[in-house]
Amino acid sequence: MADLLNVLYDKYMVLSAAVYDNKISEHSAEYLDCINSPKEDPKEKKLTAKIISQFYKHFPALQEQALNALLDFCEETDGDVRICAMKELPHLCKENKENVMNIASVLTQLLQLEDQDHLVACNLLIQVFKEDKLNAAKGILSNLGSEVEGLRDKIVNFVYKRLVYIGNGTNEDVPGLSELFESVGKKILLDCTAEEFMTVMPYLVSLKIAKTWEGQKELINLVEQKIEINEKFDPLEEGTYNADRLIMCVDTILPLFSAVNQSTKFLVYYCKEVLSQWHTIGTLDDGEQYQLRLLRQLALLSACSWKIENISEIVEQVFDKLKEYMPLPSEDVDVNKILNLNFTVVECLLYTFHKLAAQCPEFLTNEERIADFRLRLQYFARGVQGCKRGLKRTMQGKLGSIEDLSETDQEKVKIAPLVFANINLLIKDLFHKPPLYKSQVRLSFKDEVMTVPQIKPNIRKSPNRHTPITFDSSNGTSGKRLKSNKAGEDRQLYQPPSGKFSSNFGRTGNRGGSWNRGGGRGRGSRGSGRNWRN
Repeated sequence: MADLLNVLYDKYMVLSAAVYDNKISEHSAEYLDCINSPKEDPKEKKLTAKIISQFYKHFPALQEQALNALLDFCEETDGDVRICAMKELPHLCKENKENVMNIASVLTQLLQLEDQDHLVACNLLIQVFKEDKLNAAKGILSNLGSEVEGLRDKIVNFVYKRLVYIGNGTNEDVPGLSELFESVGKKILLDCTAEEFMTVMPYLVSLKIAKTWEGQKELINLVEQKIEINEKFDPLEEGTYNADRLIMCVDTILPLFSAVNQSTKFLVYYCKEVLSQWHTIGTLDDGEQYQLRLLRQLALLSACSWKIENISEIVEQVFDKLKEYMPLPSEDVDVNKILNLNFTVVECLLYTFHKLAAQCPEFLTNEERIADFRLRLQYFARGVQGCKRGLKRTMQGKLGSIEDLSETDQEKVKIAPLVFANINLLIKDLFHKPPLYKSQVRLSFKDEVMTVPQIKPNIRKSPNRHTPITFDSSNGTSGKRLKSNKAGEDRQLYQPPSGKFSSNFGRTGNRGGSWNRGGGRGRGSRGSGRNWRN
């Protein structure tokens, strides 16, 4: 070992002196010996990696062999050797910009490593990206089609959580770069996991395209495909999380609806499909929370919905649901007792009904229906007044300290005055003869919902032994593949699956899995059906 290490040092000194004397081209034999000499000791390998990198630009004819040798070191089981070799790769890009795409592809494959190696690969990729943003991005994204477990997730996280924001996200100065991130992001959404959707979609919503009517419509159409808006909604479909998916997808596009890009199609879907499955949704774990989230979305959708076909049918569906939460007064009611009423749900339904009934004023012209509804409104208004008194006493400390309440209850107390005010305003409008639809209400939860949500990534461990590194010569510099994959095929820029399979978030089957890759939440016995990509 000592002899070979000394030999390598001697050759390093010779090559360094030759560079100084401008005679480096005469010493290709020494450089080739450094590359090809068999090495066992980590110190020999680390020194060779540095020699390869430092003198790489002086021997164009040997660059293919030099790069392959460096890649072999990147696959070493010894972590020190592997990291040393990885750190030399960006230097090859500085010496030859034509290497950027291939080196970026190699480092991207090293994202499959764990812990320190993964962090090193990320930082080195950023270095390479700064050398040539467009070609580096192409090299990184060329690995999205990899079959290596967990690699695609790591690429998506790296690109759409870090890389797109390098330089404060000012990628417009690089022609074609923003367009590349945008187009690939849209392709990813054709077949993606929940985590990938929530990583890519916020980026797309932040782009300039989301500031135009056409761009907003395109993003809305993407979500229509994801939730399969023309299909039946089944919250218990085996192997799926349809309720989660619907809520999460619609949350991302709520800020995009307007007078131009109306939410009518989504509103009709909620009224016909979701409300018809209301009690089934309630049987899910945390079913009441699902119901509240869906009703909040429904209320916001109703604000941007016009020209609804069969509007009376839609209004009646909301009205029937509203009556479930606005009971008739009982004969033995205690006027001194605070009623047990769901104010947050009623705020949503009452607001939705108020918006929709304004488009169908004849709905409340039936005398029997009006009489029944007025009793419910009056009874609920009494409940609001009783709870307002109780809230006032709580705020004054007469019913205990607010700090003694749970965090959830404290939040309820904070927004309760606005909830009560909204309900009273809407009741006053609807109690009028004939009902009025003039009041402008700002929903108590609007600011909370009208933001693009984030979810914690589902981190999965990669195999203990990472997959061999491969890359192609798609930049056209070498004319042949330096490293080939097992199938003997060059990697191309990512192309998504096509056909019906990829028109939603993925289906179970041979690919298996679901949003949380652990089977469905539902209690039904139907087939696997719609799902996230595994």
